[in-house]
Amino acid sequence: MEKRFKRNILITGGAGFIGSHVVRLFVNKYPEYRIVNLDKLTYAGNLANLKDIEDAPNYVFVKADICDFEAVCGIFQKYGIDGVIHLAAESHVDRSIKDPFTFARTNVLGTLSMLQAARHSWNGDWEGKLFYHISTDEVYGALELTRPEGVPSDISAHMVYGDEFFRETTRYSPHSPYSASKASSDHFVRAFHDTYGMPTIVTNCSNNYGPYQFPEKLIPLFINN
Repeated sequence: MEKRFKRNILITGGAGFIGSHVVRLFVNKYPEYRIVNLDKLTYAGNLANLKDIEDAPNYVFVKADICDFEAVCGIFQKYGIDGVIHLAAESHVDRSIKDPFTFARTNVLGTLSMLQAARHSWNGDWEGKLFYHISTDEVYGALELTRPEGVPSDISAHMVYGDEFFRETTRYSPHSPYSASKASSDHFVRAFHDTYGMPTIVTNCSNNYGPYQFPEKLIPLFINN
């Protein structure tokens, strides 16, 4: 007889840098939850990141593309998904400049595919459901200095970094195909909340770094060079 789990959480991009840490945390911390890791295994995904938990009884890996709507719907149905942590994304600014179509496909259409699959599966029964979307600080663009360059302010601790901060209410101002694709996906998530009542959360990461990170990213690039 198959074990019944208290929750069934779908984590997309779980073989990547951030995703593998999230998957491991949930598998170890919540043995009563079934954690389903959905990853396409692109160049940035590596199942070796999760070697230590691959045989855990509450862990399942599914190789699939988030843009494959039928496959995603099948995962929701098979595992009774009631929570989503959506990390899967194309996430390198320089590559987005060379190939914006791939970024639009994965980040915009892929997110829409996930949202639609969740909406169809949950069918308006939002109790205990959550779609948690991981975004980036890049959607806000760059902060403008409101003081002349070199003039410190009180809230910048007398440094010269300006006197403004990013806030949740900061206006979106994406400047690259990558940030534009993530901004669009953020708007779709909020639109599903406003239109259908889907419980959603959007958070914004900023230059995360650590074990399993692909070396093209900012911090490991600095370290390697």
